Amino acid sequence: MSEVPWTELEKIDILRERMGLTYEEARVALNAANGDVIQALANQEEEWSHHDEGMGGQLWDGLKHQMNRLSQTQVKLKRQDKTVLSVSAPLGIAMAYTIWRRPGLRMLGLLGAAGAAMKNYELELDSIGEDEEEFEPFHYHATQTVVYPETDVKQ
Repeated sequence: MSEVPWTELEKIDILRERMGLTYEEARVALNAANGDVIQALANQEEEWSHHDEGMGGQLWDGLKHQMNRLSQTQVKLKRQDKTVLSVSAPLGIAMAYTIWRRPGLRMLGLLGAAGAAMKNYELELDSIGEDEEEFEPFHYHATQTVVYPETDVKQ
């Protein structure tokens, strides 16, 4: 008993179902494998594994770059251009999180921030790393003017 060979459309349908390809992608994969469905599936699987490794590597490299940049950033509390307190950004984030999670410290932190604003303290983020040209320091002064689309408002 001999089996009837698959038609080209059936082969393309198999590739589409198993690999989630479009008709054009399945046709190209089948032609590259000289009509061999198994070889086309193997080729497509190998192509995807290489593509996934590349995307994962790019994601990991980007994450490492951002973490390195964060570790080279300082949070500074200033008054009249004199630095009162300077901590690394990760430590500043950890301190802010700890203060925000505890209701008693949260109230104390808010009162301290209000007092600092009234005494004209400034909060500054500053990069200490090699790529300073990419990083513009952020300065926040409690009495700075914020321009909204319709009006000027003092904060």
